[in-house]
Amino acid sequence: MTLLYPYMLLLLAAPLYLYRLDSSQKRMPIVLALMIVALSRPAVMRHEHSKAMEATEAVIALDLSYSMRADDIVPSRLEAAKATIKKLIASTPQNRYALFGFTTNPLILAPYTSDGLLLEEAIDAIDADNILTKGTSLLKLLRYLGKAKIPVKNLILFTDGGDAHEVDALVRAAKNAGIRIIAVGMATCRGAMLKDSYGKSLKDSSGALVVTRLNPILPRLARESGGLFIPWRSISETASDVAAALEAIAEKARFSQREAGYLELYWIPLLAALLLFFVTFVKVPRKLLLLLPFIAQSGEAFWLDWYHIDRAHSAYARGAYEEAAEAFSAVRHKTIQSEFNRALLLYREGKYRETITLLERLKTRDPVLKEKILFLLGNALVRTKRYSRAAAVYQQALALKEDAAVLHNLQLILGKKEQKKRKPPVFKKKHGKKRGVATAAQKPKSQTKTAQGRVKEAPKKRRILGYKAYELINKGYIDEKRPW
Repeated sequence: MTLLYPYMLLLLAAPLYLYRLDSSQKRMPIVLALMIVALSRPAVMRHEHSKAMEATEAVIALDLSYSMRADDIVPSRLEAAKATIKKLIASTPQNRYALFGFTTNPLILAPYTSDGLLLEEAIDAIDADNILTKGTSLLKLLRYLGKAKIPVKNLILFTDGGDAHEVDALVRAAKNAGIRIIAVGMATCRGAMLKDSYGKSLKDSSGALVVTRLNPILPRLARESGGLFIPWRSISETASDVAAALEAIAEKARFSQREAGYLELYWIPLLAALLLFFVTFVKVPRKLLLLLPFIAQSGEAFWLDWYHIDRAHSAYARGAYEEAAEAFSAVRHKTIQSEFNRALLLYREGKYRETITLLERLKTRDPVLKEKILFLLGNALVRTKRYSRAAAVYQQALALKEDAAVLHNLQLILGKKEQKKRKPPVFKKKHGKKRGVATAAQKPKSQTKTAQGRVKEAPKKRRILGYKAYELINKGYIDEKRPW
């Protein structure tokens, strides 16, 4: 047996003190001690297994050079790029990303992970004032990724391009490493003047004002590497464009993830504490003893339902969706949530018609749960090629809540007729990939639900990069006062 929150046992000092102090009611400290043990969450491990998963993997490389501080993109190119990366990670929680920062030298900030909070912390930890190197070297970045220990096939490059002009050498480096580049142009064609920390405009050696613009080699570099060039429009639109491009050109990667299942025993000390409390303070009339058979019958039904629900969750963790659906069907006292869970399992098994039949019977006034039901119903209708009905259901879901995944699926359906008339985009014609339909399981993991059904963001902790990290970025620094 293990304790999930062992530090809670430090509170046992209070019951020990009260037990010695109060001699009239010595059962109360015992009740308090049992509740503290319940708060420590005792549990036993039931199983530990490796779960095979599929996800799109990509390396995100963020340009940290001095030119990224220009303000032709508000508030600055660097801040806009950081916000766009966060939006991309939140909108594609099913993907795995690695994060790099680079100037004249690259540095890995986070390895491949699907933990969105970890990646956001790594982005927030970047302090541009601690970076001494001011230039940009795309060639060093590509050569470094080509020799990196982690596999790199898809590179999402957030940069203004710096002053790089050796496009042939960059294309060769990308092809030799087998890297497809999605280049996001974090600058405008008109450009902006660079300023120092005091707000004074910088000048070059001839006394002319320094103006930095989007490097015109980026579209060619992305195209010839087998990727795409995406101009920056806004945080949401650019993140959506990058996600669509990645879905179009990238292949799914298989990996295994170890998961452990626990059987929690917190209810045992909690139940003992409640019984001891009632025995101490509550006197039960004899007439109430006649209700014991009915209480026992309802209690038996409760424990059976609890057993079936626990068995369903355990089967779901192992990926045995059919077994989990059968367990949910065995629950006597069915609720809207349990039926929705069963519908989700039927959807994962590919039984889309049964999913539609079950979801159309569910009625609820909870707008959050109703939006989920409509979202899953729309996905099931799409799988059965009932597109008109699916579009109507998606519109009902959007009326309850604005959701990026629902809007994405609705746009795919409404755009089918237009795509037949228009010439398809280059990346679709070349690679033949199609965007997938987002599922309910692909919503951001960084959101949690309160007891009232509201969605709140998980608390973020400020992480600071160590000085060793900045030493690697600033490696080879030779006082680049005028890299432009």
